[in-house]
Amino acid sequence: MAGLPPGAGRADKVNAGHCVPDALRPRCTGAPMHRGAGGRRGRGRQPKELHNLMGDGAEKFALVLSGGGARGAFEAGVIYYLRTQLPEELRRSRLFNMYCGTSVGAINTAVLAALAHDPIYQGAQLRHLWQNLSDHDVYSADVKALSGFLVKTGFFMATHFFGLERLLDKRSLDERTPFPFRSVLDTTPFVYFLRRNVPWRQIHGNIERRIVDAVTVTATHMMSGKPTLFLEKHPDVEYREGGPPPVCCTLSPKHILASAAIPLVFPIIRINRQFYGDGSLRQNTPMSPAIHLGARRILVISTHHHKAEQPRAEEGPQEAEPAVGDILGTLLDALFMDKLDYDLEQMKRINYMVNDFEAIYGKNALEAVNKARSRLKLGNRVVHPINKIVPFVINPSQDIGLIASDHFFRLLSRREQLTPMQKFFARVLEGTPDTQNDLVSFLLFDRDYLETLIQLGYEDARDNHDHLVRFFSGEPE
Repeated sequence: MAGLPPGAGRADKVNAGHCVPDALRPRCTGAPMHRGAGGRRGRGRQPKELHNLMGDGAEKFALVLSGGGARGAFEAGVIYYLRTQLPEELRRSRLFNMYCGTSVGAINTAVLAALAHDPIYQGAQLRHLWQNLSDHDVYSADVKALSGFLVKTGFFMATHFFGLERLLDKRSLDERTPFPFRSVLDTTPFVYFLRRNVPWRQIHGNIERRIVDAVTVTATHMMSGKPTLFLEKHPDVEYREGGPPPVCCTLSPKHILASAAIPLVFPIIRINRQFYGDGSLRQNTPMSPAIHLGARRILVISTHHHKAEQPRAEEGPQEAEPAVGDILGTLLDALFMDKLDYDLEQMKRINYMVNDFEAIYGKNALEAVNKARSRLKLGNRVVHPINKIVPFVINPSQDIGLIASDHFFRLLSRREQLTPMQKFFARVLEGTPDTQNDLVSFLLFDRDYLETLIQLGYEDARDNHDHLVRFFSGEPE
C-alpha cells in the first residue's frame, strides 16, 4: 500500500495517555439475557408505552459490530430495518448511546456515529454505501496491481527461500531493511472512499453535543499481539477502570483502516510510530468496551452463522485434500469467529445471581450488595458495582459462505467481466468445492452479493421484530 494520502491523518492527534474515569455511574437494572435467533415473525405487537431511554440517568444502549470483510453488508441490512420498520418513536430516536466496532464493524461504526444526529438518514445512507460498493473502491484490481503483487512475491521467494538475499545484500542482518512486501491487496482506493463518504468532523460534533456518548474502534498492536482500544468520548462519560486502558484520540481514517487490516491480505497501518492490524485477531471479549462505558443493554450484530454440529462418521469415503482456497478461507473464518460465547455466559451467570438475590432478599438486594462492595478496601484495586446487562445478538440465519460461493461461481461464468485480481483469485480457488468457500465471503465485493447480504440482514431483523421492540423499550424479555 502506498500509505495514506496527504492530509489523511492531519487531524488524527492520538494521545497515548489513558482515559481518566470521572465518577461512578448510577445503578441501572435490566432483564435476563436473550439471544435473537429465530424469533417470532411479524410486527403486530406494539408496546403500550415507548419509554424514552436516552435521558440522563436512563439505561445506556450500545451497538457492537463485529468483523467479517464484505459480510459487513449484513450489518447494514439490520440497521436499515431498525431505522425503517421499528415503531416511529423508536426508529426516530438515537437508539444507541455508544458505538463499538471491530474490523469491518469499525467502518460501519464510523458511518453510524457520524450520522447519529439524523436517525432515518443514518440507516438509509449506510445501506446506500454498501449497495454501491465495489472491489474497485476497496482495493486496486487492475493489471498493474496484480503484476506488482506477483513481482514482489517472486522477489521475496527468491531472496529469502533460496538464499539469494545474502548475495544481493552484503550488509549485516542488523543493517538490512525489511522486505517491502506489505500485503496481497493494495487498499489505497479505500482510503479515498472513507474520506469521501464518512463526515469525520460530524463524529466529533455528535460526541461534543452528546448525541453520541462514545465511539470505540479495536485494533491489534502487531508487535505485542495485544488488542488496542481507540476511544473518542465526551468528557463527562466515564470509562470504567479494568483491563488495558484505552487510547484516547480523535478518530480518523487511520484507526478504521488499522482495525480492518487483515494481516498479509490488507496492509497494516502505522499510527504514532506503531503498527496495527485487524482488531479481530485478539479481541476475546468483544462486549467489554461497551460494558466499561456503562452500557446496560447491548445489541450485537454478528456476521457469523452458527452451524449445527454434525457427528463425524467413523467410516466413509476419504475426503479430498483441501485446496488453497479452503485453507485460506478456514484461516479467515477462525480470525473472524465470534468470541461472544464467553461474554454471554458470564452475563447470564451475573443476571441469574442478581435475580436470585432479589427473589430471596427483595428488590433492593442488589443496591444493598453494591453499597457493601463500595466500602471494601482492596489496596489499589477498584471494586465496581454489580449490574444486570442485557445483550441481544442477531446472527445470520443462513450460511454466508454458501451465499458467497453461489455468487462467485456465477461470476466465473462471465469470466470476461472479471478484473485481473478476480481472475487471480479464481485460480487460487480452483479445486475448491462449489458449495462453500469462506475466503470468497470475506473478499467478494460484488454488488449482487452485497445486496443479498443487506436483504438477509433486513429479514433476520424482521424475524426478531417483537424482541427488538421490547429490547429498545426497556421491557423485560
